[in-house]
Parts: sequence; C-alpha cells; structure tokens
Amino acid sequence: MAIVQTFEACLQSPYLRRDDSAADRVGELLNRAADRLDAAANIQANPKGDPTDLCLMSYEAMFCCLRALVYQKGYREAGLRCLILACEGLYVRPGLLDAQHLRTFERAQALRLAPDEALDAASAFVKQTLELLRSDEPSDAVRP
Repeated sequence: MAIVQTFEACLQSPYLRRDDSAADRVGELLNRAADRLDAAANIQANPKGDPTDLCLMSYEAMFCCLRALVYQKGYREAGLRCLILACEGLYVRPGLLDAQHLRTFERAQALRLAPDEALDAASAFVKQTLELLRSDEPSDAVRP
C-alpha cells in the first residue's frame, strides 16, 4: 500500500472509515483525556514524579482528544497517520482547530517536549476539544 498523505487518500485506504456509531465513544474518550491530564498534573506536583511519565500522560490526553474529534464527525481510524490527517481535514483546514495542536501532538508522541510544555499543550488541546465538541454537538451527549 502506498503512503497515505491526504485525508481523501485515507478515506480510500483501510485505515479510516465512516462509522455512524463512532460518536457514541466521544464521552468515554473525553473522560480518558481528563484522567490522563489529571495524572500528568499529579506527576508534575509530585517532587519524585517521573518527567517521562508526565510526558506520556500528556500525550495520551492529546491522543484521546484527537480521536474524540474525529469520532464526533463519524469516522473511525486504524492508523495514527490517518487519524492526524482526518483531524486536519475536518478541523484544521476549515479553521476550527489551530494546526499547532497537531504539531505539538506529533512532538509529544516523539517525546520531544519538555514536561511542562507537554502538560501545557495537553491542557490547551483538551480545552479546545471541549469547546469544539460543545459547539459541534448541541445535545447533552458531550460532557467533560
């Protein structure tokens, strides 16, 4: 299979597909993001906390947000690259999400963020995700 480099190519690949039930998992993903963000903050507050664990928890919070955004639009992924490209196509290109969140997510995945920077980035991404999902979903289905 060729390297997938666009949202449209992802839709033609086995790595991204429409799933009408995907939005049903958004609440669970947001809860997991909040849990990971809390864990990262607790690690930061602990003088003996491991900075790598803080970075990993921050990354996981961002990953949950990324999935929640894409799932809210009715897509499920089977590959990280298509997940990023889907978020870019669905949110960044239309001007709904700052591309910096995706760049920071990729840096976090590679453990290229300082612990404080990772936690700040995860906090900002969680906040932006909640704002987007609240504006995207008028029902009571989306709650932090």
